[in-house]
Amino acid sequence: MNSFFILNVILIFINVEIIFSWKCGSDKLTIRPKPLNLTTQKITKNSELTSSSYTPISIGYDFTTLQKPLSMSLSTFENVKSLLQETREEFSKILQIRHKNINLTNYLEDIIDICEIYTIGENYPEFLIKDDIIIFPKFYDLDDGILASAAPCLIDNNLRPIAGVLFINSELNFEMENTKYYLKNLLFHEITHILAFHPFFFKHLNMSIVSGSKSYINSPIALSKAREHFNCSSLSLIPLENQGGSGSIGAHWESRYMLGDYMVSTDFPDSTTSDITLGLFEDTGFYKVNYYSGGLFKFGKNKGCAFFNKKCIENEKANFEEFCHIKNEAKCSSSRSLKTSCYLIDYYASLPKDYQYFSNPNRGGFFAADYCPVPLEIYYENDHFPNHCQFGKSYLPNEYGENISKESLCFMSSLLPENSATITSLIPICYSVECDLSTKNIIVKIGSKRIFCPSIGGIIYNPSGFKGSIECPKYNDICSSNNNTIICNDMYNCFTELAKRDKYDYKTSYFDYSGNTISLYDDYIDVIMLNESFIKLNFTLLIIYLFFF
Repeated sequence: MNSFFILNVILIFINVEIIFSWKCGSDKLTIRPKPLNLTTQKITKNSELTSSSYTPISIGYDFTTLQKPLSMSLSTFENVKSLLQETREEFSKILQIRHKNINLTNYLEDIIDICEIYTIGENYPEFLIKDDIIIFPKFYDLDDGILASAAPCLIDNNLRPIAGVLFINSELNFEMENTKYYLKNLLFHEITHILAFHPFFFKHLNMSIVSGSKSYINSPIALSKAREHFNCSSLSLIPLENQGGSGSIGAHWESRYMLGDYMVSTDFPDSTTSDITLGLFEDTGFYKVNYYSGGLFKFGKNKGCAFFNKKCIENEKANFEEFCHIKNEAKCSSSRSLKTSCYLIDYYASLPKDYQYFSNPNRGGFFAADYCPVPLEIYYENDHFPNHCQFGKSYLPNEYGENISKESLCFMSSLLPENSATITSLIPICYSVECDLSTKNIIVKIGSKRIFCPSIGGIIYNPSGFKGSIECPKYNDICSSNNNTIICNDMYNCFTELAKRDKYDYKTSYFDYSGNTISLYDDYIDVIMLNESFIKLNFTLLIIYLFFF
C-alpha cells in the first residue's frame, strides 16, 4: 500500500487552487476608543476606587444588546450566550487585573453614543462595579461575508479598556461539526482585540514603531518572550502584519513568523496561544499574566535569528521544517495537534517579487504567510477540524492504532503490528501520549503497547511488537509546560489543566445584565442547527482572512 493512497485515506485530500477570504468587518466600524471624562464634575467623590491587589479578570456582558434574530432558534441563541461565558472564563484563567469601582450613573448618554448601542441594561451603573470591563455583544446580518468584528469603545484615564463592542454575524454556519471550538477561537481572538491587541493601544502605550510600510512590536516583555521562543537574543522587533486591508495591517502578528498564534490575521486551524502574546498583554500595564500557554506554540521555536534573516524557501527547498516545498506532502502541524499536507499552488498571476520562491513566479503557498508554503489542514463542507487529534476523526484501519483524544498528538509514523501484511511509508498519525517527568521520556501509547521515545528525540525503527518506524520529537518540544507531565492539544485544555494544577477557584454561575443566571457548564452542542434560510458555507477550503481595526 503506497504512501499516496494512505495520504488520501488520512486526509481525503482535495486539490484546491483558490483560497477564499472573508473580511471581519472591523474596518467598517466607526467606533473608536474614547475616554469617559472621569475628572469632570459628573463623577462623584470615590466613584473610581482601584484595588491594590490583582484578581482574575471579570469580563461582563450586557446581553440586552444581543437581540435574538427572528430566524434564529432559541436554543442556538442561548448556546451562543453560553459560549460567550465560556470564553469569559478562559480569560479569567490567564489574566489578572486591579479592579476599579467605576460608578456609571451619570454616563448613560456617553456610553450609548460612544459605543453606538441602542439599548442598555437597566442596572448599567453597576457594570464596572461588578466587572472589570463590559462588552456589548450584538448580532448583525450583513450580506457581504463578514464573520465578526470587535473594538474597544470606552477607556479610562489611564487608557485601560473598560467597555467594548462585539459583533457576531447571525448567518454564520452553525451546522458544521466542531462549531463550538471554532466559534470559541473566533470569540477569543475578537475579545483580545478589545482587551489589548489593538493599534490604539500599540500607538498610545508606545508598544510599537513604524518603519517604512511595516509596523513592529518592541514592548519589553513580548520582545523578551520572542527572543526566548526563537532563541534569538539580538531580536529587536516583532513584525506585525503588512498585508491585507486597513483593518489587518498593523493589527495582527505577521504570519510568516508567528503562524499558529491565535492573533494572526487568518482563521488558521492550528491556533494556540504563545507566551509572546501573553507578554504583550502584560506590556500594556493593565494586566498580570499567568503563562498558561502549555508550550503549544512551536512555529519557529529555537530556529535562531536565521528564521528572520533567511527566506522560507531558497533554491526551491524549505529552509526550515515549518515550511514545505513538496505539494500535498503529508505532515504534522507545528503544534502536533493536526494532520496536514503541504499547501503549495500555482496562482493565476505572478506573485509579488519579494514572495517569489520558485522558478515559476506564480507558484507559492499560504498568502498570509508571505506566500510561504506551509502544512495546512484541509477544510470540509461539514467539519471545521476533520484532522485534529482531539476533535477530528480517524480514517485509518484499526491496525494503525490511531487514537483521537485529549491526550493525542500527531507523529510521523509507519508503525504497524509486526504480523501485518500492509506496507507503508511515514504518514501523520494521532497517538495518545504521556510525559515521564523522571526519565524525560515521551511515552507513545498504541493500543496496549508503549513506545518510549528518548529525550533527545530521533527515529525509532521496529520497536517491540511493531514493524516500521516513528519520528520522535525532543522531550522538551512536547513536555515543555510548567508542569512537564501535562499534555495539551488545544489551548483551552492547557488553560484548564494548568489552572487545576494551581487550584484555580472556578465560578460556577454568572448573573448577566439582562437578569438571568447562566450556568457556565451547560452542555453546548457541537452541531447547532439553524433555520434552513441561513447561509451554508460550502467551500471546499475556507481560509477566513480576518480584518480587524
